[in-house]
Amino acid sequence: MRLRLWWTGLALTAVILLSSCGPESSAGSEQMSYKDVKSMVIDILGSQEAQEALDKASTEKYGTSSLHAQSLTPSDQEQIRTAVKDVLTSSNYSKVLREIMTDTKFAGEFAKAVSKDNKQIHKDLLKDPTYQQELVNVFKTGDMKTVLFETTKTAEYRKQMMSAVSEAIQNPVFKLELMKILQDVVKEELTPKPSQSKGESGGGGESGGQSGGDGGGDQQSGGGGQ
Repeated sequence: MRLRLWWTGLALTAVILLSSCGPESSAGSEQMSYKDVKSMVIDILGSQEAQEALDKASTEKYGTSSLHAQSLTPSDQEQIRTAVKDVLTSSNYSKVLREIMTDTKFAGEFAKAVSKDNKQIHKDLLKDPTYQQELVNVFKTGDMKTVLFETTKTAEYRKQMMSAVSEAIQNPVFKLELMKILQDVVKEELTPKPSQSKGESGGGGESGGQSGGDGGGDQQSGGGGQ
């Protein structure tokens, strides 16, 4: 901004000098009015040559173009925020926004620009107990269950799952954990359960008692015959 004011003052000085250094024949003529001087300065600053000179001078002094180095004032920032909010919340622009967001090139650039912020937002949300509960509730809904179930039946999903399982099996740590689980399962199956042992012994006692009772009955039948 200071550089632009300096150039404006320089252009104004040049105009005044040029207007005051005319030939003697025009000495008696009427001097240029303020309006004429202002119009001339605006024309000079608006010319392509002046813009290039300003940009070149700014680049040489600050290392960047003045057109890109200008910082927004708080008032400008507030106006931009208000304008963006009005556009996003207005129903008149909803169709335009949908068309913009569905544009492949714009969507890709926009995703890259907000990717880092979105990742951090998701990380923070996953730590929030309320968000976690809401996420669980979403997955419990019938529509979500249907979507997940249909997804598991697709060939691409199964291919990804098989690839993930194959990679996991090749992992030594996973192999060790899997072997421990298999050993525990085999050991549990081979160990007789207490309920089954009691049932078998109880069944044997009932069989012995029934046999003894049958033998006693036979003896009584023999005594009666005598």
